[in-house]
Amino acid sequence: MGNQELLKQLTSIEQLMLRVGWLEQRRFAQDLSNFGLTVPQFFVLRSISPPGQQCTMSALADDTLQRSATMTGIVDRLVKMALVTRRRDVRDRRQVLVELTAAGREVLGKVRRSREKRLRETLARLSTKDARELLRLLRVYLEAFRLQHEGAEETPVSEAGPAAE
Repeated sequence: MGNQELLKQLTSIEQLMLRVGWLEQRRFAQDLSNFGLTVPQFFVLRSISPPGQQCTMSALADDTLQRSATMTGIVDRLVKMALVTRRRDVRDRRQVLVELTAAGREVLGKVRRSREKRLRETLARLSTKDARELLRLLRVYLEAFRLQHEGAEETPVSEAGPAAE
């Protein structure tokens, strides 16, 4: 493959990935808005979804890639919506534990079913063979991305420059 053909292919891949990402992000935000949720709120609910699971505020911040101060505001809103409860840990009063309420589990289940329905509707337009190939290629791409990211972490900053986030 010549340089021109490779450049054309890379440009197409980039454009398609950005377009798919943008469309899915918009659709996801629209789905969540039907349930009165934002994307960060959904990720908090998802992080503490197993029944009986309790998470510290710092663990939630780490898991959802948010700052602790931002996490406090997100959890405050979820408490007001009665989707989570917040309480001090009896063993370590410095720790604040967050847990899903029954209403939170119900909303999370509804969101997941809605997302699954939308995904099924989209994938129904693909042949079984194409759907399997899409899944296979997404896994291959994510693995390549993971390996590249791990390699970038091992490369000294002076050689690679600052890591992009």
